[in-house]
Amino acid sequence: MRRFFVDPKKIEGDTVEITGSDVKHIRDVLRMKAGDKIIAVDGSSAELTVVLTEIHDEQIIGRIEERASPLKEPEVQVTLAQSVPKADKMELIIKMCTELGVYEFIPVLSERVIVRGDFSKKIERWQRIAEEASKQSGRALVPAVKPAEEFKGLLSRLGAWDKAVMPWEVHKEDTIDKTFKALTPRKVLLFIGPEGGYSHAEAEAAGANGVALVTLGKRILRVETAAPTAVTLLMNKFGEM
Repeated sequence: MRRFFVDPKKIEGDTVEITGSDVKHIRDVLRMKAGDKIIAVDGSSAELTVVLTEIHDEQIIGRIEERASPLKEPEVQVTLAQSVPKADKMELIIKMCTELGVYEFIPVLSERVIVRGDFSKKIERWQRIAEEASKQSGRALVPAVKPAEEFKGLLSRLGAWDKAVMPWEVHKEDTIDKTFKALTPRKVLLFIGPEGGYSHAEAEAAGANGVALVTLGKRILRVETAAPTAVTLLMNKFGEM
């Protein structure tokens, strides 16, 4: 059955109301009718089997037939602070890392980021991609794509996370596994640089602020490879794969 995320406020008793872009998708693209069933996820603790009862232009009403617990979300919340890459690489990164269990994304404007300007439209698109990837992978929630931040500004508020880590190609010693050998944090901030990587000044500033610099191995990875690789290593370390 198709999965859709529903605002918990739209669930009252055994009745579910679906609004927004999902209405058009269910009605016009999937051509579903009254009596058809979907899976509705409320973003927290319930996975609902819903029978569609009313299909209108602006809303769809359904009746809850069954309630079940969705797939468990990772215990460790990984925030991916991704320096914005060129072209559509960010879309691929968000898709793959959503499937791997990332909790939220922060687009970062670091020294070697080429793409600048107003990111509001891009963030809207990236959020839709995260939602689609969440549906496809059976997630219980949709990772939020936060507003873009300057690298230096993000360094100033590292206290929001238990640990921050930055893969840097110049660093050849500590690995993710070694860094978290005796540490099981609740919230982790993962920095991934743009195509040109982080500058020495940025890496030194990160280290001075308590960010753990690590290596991802002997080879230089492309930006769209580095992010899912680092997320996979983190999730594997915490037993979430």
